[in-house]
Amino acid sequence: MESGRRLWLRWVTANAIGLGAGMALFGVLDDAVGELGDTGDAIAHLGGLPLAATVFGLCQWLILRRYARRSGWGIVGAALGLTVGYLAGFLMADGGADFVLGFALMGIESGLAQWLVLRRRYRRSGWWVAASGAGFTIGAVVAVGVAIAGLADRLGSGLVAYVALVSFFGIVAGVAGGGLTGLVLIRAAPSDR
Repeated sequence: MESGRRLWLRWVTANAIGLGAGMALFGVLDDAVGELGDTGDAIAHLGGLPLAATVFGLCQWLILRRYARRSGWGIVGAALGLTVGYLAGFLMADGGADFVLGFALMGIESGLAQWLVLRRRYRRSGWWVAASGAGFTIGAVVAVGVAIAGLADRLGSGLVAYVALVSFFGIVAGVAGGGLTGLVLIRAAPSDR
């Protein structure tokens, strides 16, 4: 089996790539149909956010499936969490709150689904949900803060700039969330790793 450091690095990489790529797909879809008014915006968000979270959850599953059966439920939790959280954040405040709340709920819901599976095999997995929720929330706050501090202005406007910005959000949140949950994963893993 692989070492704890290698597993942690693979897990963080899967989270960053998965959420970054997923958010890039969302950005393309949002830009393509979002300008069609309310209907286009609804299609982009109700179709694009679950798609983004599914790509993210799939990347997580590719790592977790080696350690726990039925870990695919994390994909469903991620898709529901990101969609519901983003929409709730948009309705409440927008201005970055949509991304923060979306990533927070994605972390909590996917973390809960994954913990339900991991707890059966790993007795020290109790921190999984807290680490997932906190990590993805911290990453989202940092990413939105950097965007507000000037990254969004430097990127400019247009499709490439928007996709780069939402991908940046995904990568930063993926690193932070993956980093914290990765620590739980390597500590909860059996000692024969």
